[in-house]
Amino acid sequence: MRLELKSHAKINLTLEVLYRREDGYHQLKTVLQELALHDTLFLEEFPGGSLELLCDDKTLPRGEENLAYRAALLLQSLYAPGKGARMELIKRIPVAAGLGGGSSNAAAVLTGLNQLWNLSLEVETLVELGARLGSDVPFFIYGGTALAEGRGEQIKPLPSFQQAKVLLVAPKGKGLSAAEVYSSLNLDKIPGRTNTNSVVELLEEGCHSRKDPFGELLKLICNDLETAVFTLEEDVFFLKEQLLRKGLAALVSGSGPTVFALSRDEKALREAGKELSLQGHRVIFTETVQKKKYIIEKKYKDGDTGW
Repeated sequence: MRLELKSHAKINLTLEVLYRREDGYHQLKTVLQELALHDTLFLEEFPGGSLELLCDDKTLPRGEENLAYRAALLLQSLYAPGKGARMELIKRIPVAAGLGGGSSNAAAVLTGLNQLWNLSLEVETLVELGARLGSDVPFFIYGGTALAEGRGEQIKPLPSFQQAKVLLVAPKGKGLSAAEVYSSLNLDKIPGRTNTNSVVELLEEGCHSRKDPFGELLKLICNDLETAVFTLEEDVFFLKEQLLRKGLAALVSGSGPTVFALSRDEKALREAGKELSLQGHRVIFTETVQKKKYIIEKKYKDGDTGW
C-alpha cells in the first residue's frame, strides 16, 4: 500500500517571546494557523527495514540531516524495528522561510507511517515524538488553529477562525534559520503584550459574538522576532513596509524571512503580489484552512500507480 499526504505550511498570527529559559530555549506564546499551501508526501512500505527519502528539491539533505528522515528513524527505532519505508517529498513550501515546512514534513511522516506500519499509536504519543524532533512538529500533528506555549511544543487546539486569503512573500535570495534569529534577539527591547491572549479569547468566544472579528484579528497580529529578523535582513523590513503602505495588515511569519498579508480584499492582495513578483520576490497566494482538511488524502493498493 502507498499513501499520499498533504504536508501544510503555517503562519504565526501572534508570536510572543516571554523569557529565556534555563535550558537555553525561549518561553513562547503563539497562535499558529495552517495554510492551504502544502508539500506532498508519498509513503510506501520498503522491505528489509530500509528507509529511503527522495525529494524533488536537490538542495535538501536526504539522510539524518533531514527532519522528515529523522522522524521515520525515530518512529522505527521505538515502535517498528524491521519496518522500512520509501518516502518521496514534493516541495512547494519555501525552505528556511518561517513557514514550518520541515516540521510539517516530519509530522506528516509520523502520521503517515503510523498508518502504513499499522502501529495504532495515539495522537498524544505522536505529539511526544514530534516534540523530540522540533518545537513546531507537535502543532502539525494537530493541525488547524492552535495556541502553542513552552518552547512551542505545548499545544492547545483552538476553534478555527473564518477562512481568509493570504499573500506570502518570500524575499528574493533570503533564508534564515530560527537559531540565528533567536541569537540576535534582544529580550530587553521586547514590549510586554497580551495580544495572544486576546486572539485566543476572540477565537473561543466565536466570531458570531463580535461585530468585526476579522478586523479585530488584524489589529492583534504581532511577532516579537521581527526586530531580530530586520537586523539580520534589512530588506525584509522594507518588504513589510511596502505591504503596509498599500493598507494591508502584514507580519513576518515565525523566524522569517517570509512576510504574509491578510485581507478581505483578494484583489488588493493580488495587485500587491504582482508588484512584488516583478521585483523578483517569490509570491504565493493561499488561504487559511480548518483542521478537518488535514487527513491522509489517498491510499493506493499494490500495483496502482500512485507515484
